[in-house]
Amino acid sequence: MTNLLYCLLFLTFASMFVGCSGSNVETVAEAPSLTTVRGSELQSFVAESELPVLVEFGVDYQCERCRQMKQPVVDLGGQFEGRAKVVRVDFNTNAKLVSQYGGTICPTYVFFQGGEPVRTESFPISADLLASHLESMTE
Repeated sequence: MTNLLYCLLFLTFASMFVGCSGSNVETVAEAPSLTTVRGSELQSFVAESELPVLVEFGVDYQCERCRQMKQPVVDLGGQFEGRAKVVRVDFNTNAKLVSQYGGTICPTYVFFQGGEPVRTESFPISADLLASHLESMTE
């Protein structure tokens, strides 16, 4: 009985971390999507932008949280077209960069204005709250 309890406890704990790890699973491209920016190019991208930038640090596979937020964030890109930029940076290959902005879990969202980070939010967060933050930056 004790072994079963430990096994269930371990599986519950381990399931919290499933989803943001690398995988050899082939993914199918979905449309529409966000522009993807490499982590090494992010600083110059946001510095050169005349518009506010929302960066989603996430993954395109095996992360239920990222999958849940994917379409709402893509929709934000369309909603704020011409007023703000919404882009994606891969969380797994840029974990150190994410932590520099205060992110600890994927997806993490970092808002930039004038080339500088002004706000960091991590899951759980609603698309409405992300939109509200963007709206306040575009007024």
